[in-house]
This record gives sequence, structure tokens and C-alpha cells, in this order.
Amino acid sequence: MRDILLVDDNRTMLMFMEKMLTKRGFNVITASDGLQALEVLKVNAHIQFVLSDWMMPEMDGIELCARLKSGDYSRYIFFVLLSGKDDQASIINGINAGADDFVVKDTHVDELDARIRAGFRTLALHNQITEKNSELDGAYATIKKDLESAGELVRRLLPSQKKLTGVELSYVSIPSAQIGGDMLGYMQLDEEHVAFYLLDVAGHGVSSALMSFSVQQSISTNSDKGSIVKTQISEPPYYAITSPKDVLKQLNDVYLSDDENLLYFTMVYSVLNVKTGILSFSSAGHPPLVWLHAVTNDAEFIGQESFVVGAFDFVEYQTAQIQLEPGDKVWIYSDGLTEAENGKRQFSEEGLRQAVIDLNHHSTAVQTDLLVNRVRDWQKSEQFDDDVSVLVIEWTGYSEGDQTCNTKLSTRVNAQFFK
Repeated sequence: MRDILLVDDNRTMLMFMEKMLTKRGFNVITASDGLQALEVLKVNAHIQFVLSDWMMPEMDGIELCARLKSGDYSRYIFFVLLSGKDDQASIINGINAGADDFVVKDTHVDELDARIRAGFRTLALHNQITEKNSELDGAYATIKKDLESAGELVRRLLPSQKKLTGVELSYVSIPSAQIGGDMLGYMQLDEEHVAFYLLDVAGHGVSSALMSFSVQQSISTNSDKGSIVKTQISEPPYYAITSPKDVLKQLNDVYLSDDENLLYFTMVYSVLNVKTGILSFSSAGHPPLVWLHAVTNDAEFIGQESFVVGAFDFVEYQTAQIQLEPGDKVWIYSDGLTEAENGKRQFSEEGLRQAVIDLNHHSTAVQTDLLVNRVRDWQKSEQFDDDVSVLVIEWTGYSEGDQTCNTKLSTRVNAQFFK
């Protein structure tokens, strides 16, 4: 890279400078004014070094410099301004126009040569950085595309069926980036039991998403009698539904952090007996559930004080039970919803409880969307700072022939209620 565009309206000076620079090993192309220089640069896309006189007809060096240094110009040009003036005002005007260097015409040829070589070194460094940035942009585009594809795959893992035996469901899952660390799901364990879960992996990005995917796979293989959610036994039906506390305990054993893996997650895992309406659940460091009573249209918090999954090896979890009435709903959510901010205020768990009550006259199928939109309106932003997931389960009651389950026989057991 030794090409220089030399611009000067003085033919004698142009010939002299061209001969001198050629002897110094540079490839010199000439132009007699700024307009001609622009045409030369347009044809010779490889030229990035311009040595230009200041005073010229048609277009002077200052205007030429401004044109080449504008953000609209197609490439980076290293611009050296030549002038017969050696005063401070001239230097300031040249630099303000965007010139990279300012040289007086009577400067010794060795100094001019040194400055030109320094300019080419700067130009080479700029081009290297530009090339690296271009490579980074390409790599980022590839990563972005891969993350978008991964995000789409994660979305496909979310359940599509919104009704199971005895229950109606609705959910929303919104990652704060292309992929997030939240995961939710539900599955029919057998004719009488449906399981629901929601987990929130600490942090964001690929590692959190991979862990949430892995946990989802660990608990979704319910067809296998020896899986985490079912325990193999020797008598018919040759399996037993694993209690929620034991599901969390097994997950804690599998995903226990070490020095190289510091990921952990909060989680709620629950099992609903669709015949009796008894909901058994266990919570691992997760925000409390919201239980909405259909008869009174009131809501309360239920939850447990417990450790997150994957952080400590000594953790024991507890299973709690509540008795649902037909039409009751249970809301499970990640803290990205309740910790949404408007200034210094958070939407809060109490804000969520009140919103659940307010939205209860709508159908279950749309309530999660309405809730998320309410939080967006409240925070005055469409984007959430954290992953947001929310799942609502309505027990619709269960009938078998003419027999309807008597839900009055069971009572609340082992749940902590938060007022």
C-alpha cells in the first residue's frame, strides 16, 4: 500500500512533488483540483492516501478534505494538507476540516517522507482494525442467528396444549434476550395426575438456557417408569408418582454446582390430582404461588422457605398440599415479572396478587397475556430487564359418569400462607 493521490493546481509543483515522491518509492497519481481528485478517487477505489494543496480553483483543499472526511464518503482516507502558510490559524483550520496532518510546502523532503510513512502506518493500523471489526461483525451476526435459532428451539419446547384432563392452562414466557434461563411446562403423569413446573436459572444467556433445557429434559421423560417424576415399584401399576419434594431433591443431586459450574435455579414443581383437586407442590427458593379462590374472588400467597436447586448438598425439600375448589386458579411466575421497575418502584408480589384478582373475570386462556401487558403498561416499556414467565392453572373439576368428586373431604395440609 504505497499509492498517493497528489492534488495541486500548480503544474510545476505537481511535477516536482510527483518526481520526488516517486523516487522515495511511492506510486503517485495526480489531480489538478478537488473536483478532479474526487473523480480520480471514484475510479481508483484502492487509494486511501491524499496529499493536497490548500489553495486551488473549483474546489480547494479544505472543502476536499471535508468531503472525504464526511460520514457519507465510501471509505477511510488519510488526508495530509499542504500549505504555503505556517501560522497557527491555518493549522487550526486544516485540522478542524478533518485533516490528519498539516505540512508546510517548504518542509524538508526527509521530514515530508517521514510524515507520509507515519501516515501509511496509521492507515495500515486503521485498516487492520476495520478488518477485525468486520470479522467481529460477521461473527456476531452468526452468533445472533444461532441464538435466534436456539431461541426458536426453546420456544418449541414450551407446551402447545392448553387443556388437560380437569384443568385449563395459560402461560407466557418472554426471554430478556434471544434466549433466557426460564422454563415452564406441564404433563399428564397418568389419568389422575397432572404435573406443572416453572424454573428460573440464575443469570442470562447461553449457559442459563442450556441448564433450563437440560432440567426440562430431566423431568419431561414421564413415560419411563424409572424417570425422575415416576418411581418404579414391583406391583401394579408398577410405578408411583414421585412426590414434588423428591423431584427437587433428585434435581439438586444432579445439578449440584462445583467450582467450575456455579449455576443454580429456583423452581416450583407441583402435582394436581384432577379427581380430588388436591395440589401437592414443593418450592426451591422460588417466589410464592398465588392461589385465587373462585367463590370469593380473593387471592393469597402460598409458598415455602427453601434453598435454590444446585447450590447446596445438604438441602431437604418439603411437599405441601392445598385443596382446590372447581374454578380455583394457581399462578406460578418468575421474579422478572414482580421485579419489573418503574423508577425506583417494583411491580411487586402484592401488585401481582391484585392484578390476578382484577383479571379473573376474563377467560383463563387470555389472563397471562393481559397480566404481562398490564406490567408493561405499568413500567412504561415493552422490554423486560429479566426473563419473564408466568403460568396459571385452573382446576375445572372432574366428573366421571354421574359421579362428581366430593372436594369437601380434603383440607389444606403443610402449606405456608403469606398475607
